[in-house]
Amino acid sequence: MVHRMRQSEASPISCRVRSGKSVLLLLLLELSLVSPRAQVRQALSATEMVNQMVQAETIAKANRQHFLYRRKERSIRTKGHLWDELVVETAEGRMRRLIAVDGKPLSNSEQSAEDNRITYLTNHPGDFRREAQGRKDDEARMADLLRELPRLFLLQTAGSEGDCTRITFAPNPQFQEASFQDRVVHAMSGVLLIHTADKRLCGIDAHLDHGVEFGFGLLGKVSDQSHFSVVRQEVCPGQWKTTKVRVHVDGSILLMKSVSRDEDSSRSGFKLVDRDLTLVQAAALVRSTTF
Repeated sequence: MVHRMRQSEASPISCRVRSGKSVLLLLLLELSLVSPRAQVRQALSATEMVNQMVQAETIAKANRQHFLYRRKERSIRTKGHLWDELVVETAEGRMRRLIAVDGKPLSNSEQSAEDNRITYLTNHPGDFRREAQGRKDDEARMADLLRELPRLFLLQTAGSEGDCTRITFAPNPQFQEASFQDRVVHAMSGVLLIHTADKRLCGIDAHLDHGVEFGFGLLGKVSDQSHFSVVRQEVCPGQWKTTKVRVHVDGSILLMKSVSRDEDSSRSGFKLVDRDLTLVQAAALVRSTTF
């Protein structure tokens, strides 16, 4: 049972990533007690495995806990610099505090500016929610993509990687594209990793097989150099979090609007916090916590 911090508690609760070795030993023990014929009957197709993963992720979302963690990111948001941040999750979004840039701690004036930014967000929750909306939109798009995988792609089991089953995906030629977004997504191929026992998403690695143009390139295009990958781990029992993200998207829509996006980020040191934290409490936590 996941322990939740009472509102009166000030310290987050440390979590550890599940040991892959112990899980593997348990899995081998279970398999040794099952006959080869039973093992064949229990084997899932790639489509069944993906559908069970989507179901498991949907159920888990309703029971998702909140965490404090450390995030390192180099992206367009950071203007190409390596940002080191403390992050606290709340029901309304993530409260962040920048602690270092390119490996150097903030100066006194930079710390003051960061404190002022945090204070402003706690006093203007509407701005905080708008700032968090982009992340929520990304999560919704990813959930939609996972649900549509069996319809959009041809799925095939391709062995295993650690505790996870590898499933390759490639465009399904029978899928009928109905939008610009469909055309981009349908041009992708890659690999899914699904935890064999828990049916949770361990990771995804995808790339565009070819560039995509709209209106002969006049309305927009997305480069064939575009790709993205996500790595996830169980950081507390039943709680899986994204630990690495790599994204490169290069293109434009409707002549002038850039859809370029670059991000290389990692997250670590996950600690459970109260699901009912207010923005003021989250701000106090990122200001007082050190790693």
